[in-house]
Formats: sequence, structure tokens, C-alpha cells
Amino acid sequence: MPSKLAAAREQLPAVQTSAYLNTGSYGPLSRAVANAIEEANSQQLTAGRLTSMGESAQSIPASLRAGFARVLGCEAAEVALTHHTTDGMNIATWGLQYQPGDELVTNAWEHPGGLLPVYAVARRFNLKVRVVNLSQDDDEETILAKFDRAIGPRTKLVSLAHVSWKTGTVLPIDPIADLVHKHDGFLAVDGAQSGGAMHLDMSTSAADFYAIPGQKWLCGPEGIGALYVNKERMGDLLQTYVGYPSLRDGGAFDDTGLFLPPAAASRYEVGTTYRPAIAGMWSGLQWLEELGLDWVYERTQAMTRLTREVLSAIPFVRLIHTPTHAGLTSFTIDGISPSAAVDRLAEAGVLIRSVPAPTLLRVSSHFFNDESDIERLRAGIEGLDRSAG
Repeated sequence: MPSKLAAAREQLPAVQTSAYLNTGSYGPLSRAVANAIEEANSQQLTAGRLTSMGESAQSIPASLRAGFARVLGCEAAEVALTHHTTDGMNIATWGLQYQPGDELVTNAWEHPGGLLPVYAVARRFNLKVRVVNLSQDDDEETILAKFDRAIGPRTKLVSLAHVSWKTGTVLPIDPIADLVHKHDGFLAVDGAQSGGAMHLDMSTSAADFYAIPGQKWLCGPEGIGALYVNKERMGDLLQTYVGYPSLRDGGAFDDTGLFLPPAAASRYEVGTTYRPAIAGMWSGLQWLEELGLDWVYERTQAMTRLTREVLSAIPFVRLIHTPTHAGLTSFTIDGISPSAAVDRLAEAGVLIRSVPAPTLLRVSSHFFNDESDIERLRAGIEGLDRSAG
């Protein structure tokens, strides 16, 4: 095992007790994150929360925005701290100014975190939702053609995931953005399965809004995420919820209802966030950057290729083949339901999950996984009693 990988795995205790192949749900917590949270909690407990609201209360969130910006490939001023991907997708979906006759476009593979805000906005403003039906066998050209047929002059927003949480398919977000921009619409992207799993560069992307979580591929705590808002689109995305952090400064409002937001995307931040989690996420991002984000992405791709090669070689495994991929691999096993397979593999110390509609098994391969994890997955699958169903 390469020494760098061994050192990284040592910092992730959970991966040493099982074949941890479900990062797409929750990544393993790093020691850097846990230690920072413990230290911040201890300070609040012993010194009080008032005395811990000094310079670090401002500097750590600012540093975290900058850290997320490096993950997203954008300017720090284009990043708002959120609680999770769903939070970011709600901000992006609710913040547009809808008019009668506007339409929203999404697809049948979407996670509820992106899909439900679309449905809620459509219900509130009596808008039409066009749902693109994707197939497991669709290539990029087919996917684009389907979106092209759904997007038109009335399209206000296209909402989709960069990487499908069901199949692992990487959707062509930039060409889709070009389609909707022709009609002066916007693209909001759910990056739950891409942020931290693959190289992102919002500075060259056509996406308008892009939401990512901290607790999945970035191996951070729950309750922290980020939303990228293209600086050219900030004037188009209104503040739906506002609070003290949403103001340019503490006095930037009056009793006439006038209030002034900051120039940056921090205007979409509303209130108090759990400061130990912010400290933990910042510490975790620093650890990942010390490892090297490019190294993280390259290893994720390598381990995903290996996962697919190994699963493809098992005669009774039916792999969902995708032309491009991040860290997810979806498949079925002849003779056993996905839910039963997940339970029995967990008993063997192999942690994966199932996803619904279509019902599939899903493996998440990340940078910290090694060949022994994939071998345990193979052995676990081959050892399943498929006659029991």
C-alpha cells in the first residue's frame, strides 16, 4: 500500500473496520474534523460561547468559503455557506422571479433534495414542470436531445444533478446550461455526488448555481455545505430568507423595509450556524488539500474503474454502464433483491446501499479505498446465498 494512502487511511478510523463503500451517503469522518469539533465544543463548554465569538467567529467562516471555492473552482465571493445540498437547491430554486406561464425542467432521476424544491415552487406559483425521462442506456448525445426537447421559451429553470445518485451517470451540465441560456433561463445543479469526487471548475462552467454538501465526498460533518452563485447571476437570485448575516452590515436596513445585502454570495446566509461544525469542516478541507485535491480525484477515478472492472467480471452481476463516471457504480445481482444484498454484505463488513426507482445496488468508491476493499466486495457478492432471494 502506498505510504500516502496508508497515512490517509489512518486518519479515517471508520475505513479500518469495514470495506467503507458508501461515501455517497456519508463519508467517513476524518480525525482532523473530529478533533476540530471537539476542540471547539470544549472551548464553548469551558470558556462560554460569548468569549468564543471573537475574531475566529468571522475568520473561520471566511476561510471555509475560500476552501469551498477551491473545491468548486470559483471565487470565494461566489460561495455561500449552507447546511447541506438541499439547502442550496432551495435557495437557488426559490430565489428566482417567476411569472405566469414559466416552466421548470428536471428529470426522473433526481434526488428529492433537488426535485422537491421544484415541485414546491411549481405548486406555489402554479408553474408547469417538465420531467425528462432518462434511461440507464442513454449516452450523452441522447441525454442532450431529450433535454433539448423539454427546454423552450417558457423555461425559467432547469434543475438537475451533475452525477445521478441512482445510476452514477455524469450529466452534461454545460451543454444543458447553453440550451436553457438561449431562452434566458437558469441552471441549478445538485452537486451532492460530484463535490469532492471529481474536479470542478465553475470559473469555466456555464452553471448558474451549484450546491454541494460537506458530509459526503469531502468527509466533513453534517450540517455544512456550500452554494456557488455565479457572480453575474447574483442580481437575478433574490434573497428568499433573510437575517442578520444577510445584511451588508448590522445597520443596513430601516423601518421602511429597505435593506442592503453584502456584495458577495454570503447574502444568502441567514442565521447562526453550528460553529464547531464550521471549524470541523474547515479543518477537514485543509487536510484534504494537504493530501492534494488532484490526488483525491485521481484516486477516486482509479478506484471506481477498478470497482467496475471487478463487478463486470462476476457473471451474475448486471452493471449499469455509464460513458463517464465520478465515484458511483450501480448494479443488480441475479437472484437477490438489492435490500437483502445490502443487509447480508453489511454482515460481512462490506458497506454499500440500495437506491429506488430503478431499484439498484450502489457502491461509492473514494480516494481512501484500496484493492482490499474491492476484493472484500467481490468476495462478499460471490458468497451471497442467492437462492434465498
